[in-house]
Amino acid sequence: MTPLRLLLIASALMPVSQAAFADALQQQVLAGAKTVSASDFTFTQTMRFERTGAAAMERVSRYDPRGGGKPWTLMKIDGKPPTPKQLAQDAKRASRVPPPSYARIAEWFGAPATRVATTPTSVTYRFASLPKGVVKMGSYDGSANTSVEAVVNTAGKVPFVERARFTSIAPFRMFVVAKIERFVANSTYRLLPDGRPVPTNVATEFSGSMMGKTGSMTTRANYSDFTPAR
Repeated sequence: MTPLRLLLIASALMPVSQAAFADALQQQVLAGAKTVSASDFTFTQTMRFERTGAAAMERVSRYDPRGGGKPWTLMKIDGKPPTPKQLAQDAKRASRVPPPSYARIAEWFGAPATRVATTPTSVTYRFASLPKGVVKMGSYDGSANTSVEAVVNTAGKVPFVERARFTSIAPFRMFVVAKIERFVANSTYRLLPDGRPVPTNVATEFSGSMMGKTGSMTTRANYSDFTPAR
């Protein structure tokens, strides 16, 4: 189990609750997410991996959808230019990992949910589980094993998901040799000056065991330097 594989989960998780179907505000948020695309922006991604028994690692990459079949460019690993081997490994990773984008919220936010809190500037929804196929780790589908609380910012003209917290609701196995006791991910988003929402950071934490050894792993991804690509 590698940090890069586990990162596949960071950007998309959703939940289902005992309430009725999506309400009017959910529908607004869903419609807004559908107007955004991963190909709308170039941006810089800075990721830091920490794992029990291993040294921390940081990688900096630039995403440019105008790059055709190779939109990702690995710029640094632990502050140094990448080696040819690292570039080759990253190219394989990039071909499997979907780019982070607010658009992915459209995959799950329209599902049944419960309003659990309301303020003058926000509404919080709870989804008790995720629709099938939203959260996949290798051959394992963890969608039904994940709950989410999402905070919708309603202060402006267009509501958007500002924060979302994803949590596993039971232990599970993945890649045969790994058992995950707990998984938590916190995602945040912001509006650019033109009103379009983008991700700002994702922090994930896994705790469990692999080959009989217990430990934990955290991944922190920050997104910056957004520039319109079209």
